[in-house]
Amino acid sequence: MSVLSPRRRSAAAVLAVLATALAVTITAPATASPGATATSSKPSKAPKDKIRPDLRKQLDSKDQADFWVAFEAKADLSKAASIKDWNVRGTAVAAALKATAAASQQSVRGTLDSAGVEYQSFWATNAIKVTGGKRALVEALATRAEVASVSPSFKVEPPKVTASGTVAAATASAVEWGVANIRADEVWAQYGVHGEGITIASIDTGTQFDHPALVRQYRGNNGDGTFDHNYNWFDAAGTCGPVPCDNHGHGTHTMGTMVGDDGAGHQIGVAPGAKWITANGCCPDDTALIASGQWMLEPTDLNGQNPDASKRPNIVNNSWGSTTPSDEPILEDISLAWTASGIFGIFANGNSGPACQTSGSPGSRVINYSVGAYDSSNAIASFSSRGSGQDGAIKPDISAPGASILSSLPGDRYEAWDGTSMATPHVAGTIALLWSAAGGLVGDIDETRALLDGTAIDSPDGQCGGTDADNNVFGQGRLDALALLKSAPIGPVGRVAGTATDTAGTPIAGAQITVAGPVTRQLTTTADGAFASGILPIGTYTVSAKKYGYEVPSATVQITQDATSTVALKLVPLPYKTVSGTVTDGSGHGWPLYAKLMIDGYTEGPIFTDPVTGRYSVRLPASTAYQVHVFPQYDGYATSDRTVQLGDADLTYDLSLTADQSSCTAPGYRWNGTGEDFTGWTSGTTDGWTTSGQPAWRFDNPGYRTAPNDGGGRFAIADAAYAGVKRFDTTLTSPAYDLSAQDSPVIAFDTAYYGSSNQRADVDVSVDGGKTWTNVWQKTTGNTFGRVTVALPQAAHRTGVRVRFHYQGRNGNWWALDDVFVGTHACVVTEGGLVVGFAKDTTGASVYATVARTAAAQEKTTTVTTPVDPNLGDGLYWLFSSATGPTELTATAATYTSATATVPVVKNAIVTQDWTLTKVGG
Repeated sequence: MSVLSPRRRSAAAVLAVLATALAVTITAPATASPGATATSSKPSKAPKDKIRPDLRKQLDSKDQADFWVAFEAKADLSKAASIKDWNVRGTAVAAALKATAAASQQSVRGTLDSAGVEYQSFWATNAIKVTGGKRALVEALATRAEVASVSPSFKVEPPKVTASGTVAAATASAVEWGVANIRADEVWAQYGVHGEGITIASIDTGTQFDHPALVRQYRGNNGDGTFDHNYNWFDAAGTCGPVPCDNHGHGTHTMGTMVGDDGAGHQIGVAPGAKWITANGCCPDDTALIASGQWMLEPTDLNGQNPDASKRPNIVNNSWGSTTPSDEPILEDISLAWTASGIFGIFANGNSGPACQTSGSPGSRVINYSVGAYDSSNAIASFSSRGSGQDGAIKPDISAPGASILSSLPGDRYEAWDGTSMATPHVAGTIALLWSAAGGLVGDIDETRALLDGTAIDSPDGQCGGTDADNNVFGQGRLDALALLKSAPIGPVGRVAGTATDTAGTPIAGAQITVAGPVTRQLTTTADGAFASGILPIGTYTVSAKKYGYEVPSATVQITQDATSTVALKLVPLPYKTVSGTVTDGSGHGWPLYAKLMIDGYTEGPIFTDPVTGRYSVRLPASTAYQVHVFPQYDGYATSDRTVQLGDADLTYDLSLTADQSSCTAPGYRWNGTGEDFTGWTSGTTDGWTTSGQPAWRFDNPGYRTAPNDGGGRFAIADAAYAGVKRFDTTLTSPAYDLSAQDSPVIAFDTAYYGSSNQRADVDVSVDGGKTWTNVWQKTTGNTFGRVTVALPQAAHRTGVRVRFHYQGRNGNWWALDDVFVGTHACVVTEGGLVVGFAKDTTGASVYATVARTAAAQEKTTTVTTPVDPNLGDGLYWLFSSATGPTELTATAATYTSATATVPVVKNAIVTQDWTLTKVGG
């Protein structure tokens, strides 16, 4: 299908489209941030709850911030997908969004004008970005009924990729390995399509529009040696002007993988027959990013005027995202608007692997289709982020070639790069091939996702959970463009529709419908129990319904050309039973644990235990075996996977979780030894340690040297360069330790040592209380950073063991130390108890406070957010106290008056202590 030329429509015609096709209404779901769309209407929040905690923290330290005002009103775009005309659909969606934003933002815009602050209004996400607003303005806006939330400005990092090698155009491979791996070249040969009639866009760093591999495919190329950049280029970053450019290279590289072909046999792109447009919205700031997403819905000329939704792209590639694991709803509203408008948005899953739980937003979000990366041997790339994603969703959704991908770069160059940024455009190009061959699928996002999922090559990998067919490493599997086209509805087609109800005739929403025949499709019933397929090749199909808690019915249906066959499915409910129990510590303390339980097949979301009692309860269909995954909410406990067999009676099922022996960070556990992190040190002798010589060891880092680790806080440093001494000889000596019960003690420490030939750093050990010393580690020239561990076999079963750090020489540099540990790396119980509770202010709003044992500064914690747990508000904390009995605790928070309380801490148990803090001057 080709993108139709723009049709001129009157304002009345547009309104008619809105009224008849979209039935536009304004609803009021609560939102968390710009781009976050709730799924159900709720009463408006109290003003104090509308201001996001991270914005409050910014305003606590500085009475001014950049922030987003998100509005309750959302345009109803639910009927947009039923509009068959591409131009009408896009125009209607944009007009509905604009109308909703204009009506809901009007009053607030007046307030901002009166305040004299700089702001920018958006309609694709119903939000306003305010620059340099003060606390009083934030608090005033939060009182407005039409405001859903006020949240801080956010950052999305520019893409970080690794270059694998540079080649000249003359030596570039004829067909890039990734293109051949997904069998795109076989699609060209067998189906004769290369993406013709489809427009791909990217939100990236820009593109060199006249690169030999890209210039012929640029939509702004007039074909006569001239170019028209109107509607084809958006300089969101303000760095290029009216002519597309790329000051980074990332955008040119990703575009090459989508459409690149220089016409001379160098085929780097999956869909070289498609056209492309671009915006350089990634990632100078959040405003540019959101403005780019809005521009894609309704591109404008170079002056930002005369918007025209008929010129929107079919596909938007997003090879960017948060660089750390995140489920923040970045661009959420815009992603939903793209889908409503028929635009397929696709996202990189991130480059933070190989650990699990590293998927980055927006790719981690359920509504977005995200891509992981594999190499030329079909092995997952080590850097490829793993899931799970938002609310336990499998992420990535699919994987594609992303290692050593050769593509275009500014300066008419070619270079091989690594990254999920390189994998994502393979999928974007493949969708262009699909839509070029099967025009009836253009704009059908759900059907296209189902086809991609169903034809991916299964790639079993259980390291991060999931199944062989769908897991948190590869997603649904490896991309296969040829299998995708073979499964596509090309030729005579029809449709199937129907309803799913229970035996009483009540509609069943959310049932998974499988339509299996010449091709297989997965559908989901709507709130009224209805389902309807996209276009399907004609033939005989079996239609079945699967819903948690019901038996699985099926029916046979014949799909005929240009007709819709109907089927009614009745689901018989299964009997339910209750599974309940307690999750506790299993490594010695035995106290109840706050934990999250995920049950395979259970669709109602995670189950949380009570933080104080550890109790949980859930209703499940009887006579079934369930896989239960238990995730501790306290740091330092290991996760657990269990199989629970539920019979025909209620079941009590208690669980215990063990402290992670590799980290020993669970509350109430420690390594079998003694540590020193120098917290609170200023000078002289602390915790039994002594210093001597010149220059004196300091703990305030007067020379602003690099810390030995990323832990923050104070550390010890002998800084000869800062002191300016020509000759120096200084020691830092520990107190005596009793290692009589230890078989294999070590000394471990973090170091930042800057060496030279004129200095020496020694670590010595004494087993006789300091009378004699033996050297166990030494450095002169060369720098040493990070964690050092040295075995101390001579100290096993000895009392009076001391260690010292001896730094000497002339004209030296410096030696910094932190987190010194002497003992055995075995995790043992520390006697004490847990204190659990919440911190609020006098209005009931959550406070992000620090709670500490007054007499032991190292025993402290901070309150946390609990956004996924429906039973808890924010402000939860848990604190381990090594003291038991009446124990004084202190709670502090910025801009609040501190509070103290005496808490009866109980050994190996939990007690509760809530805090109400008062604003300073309040």
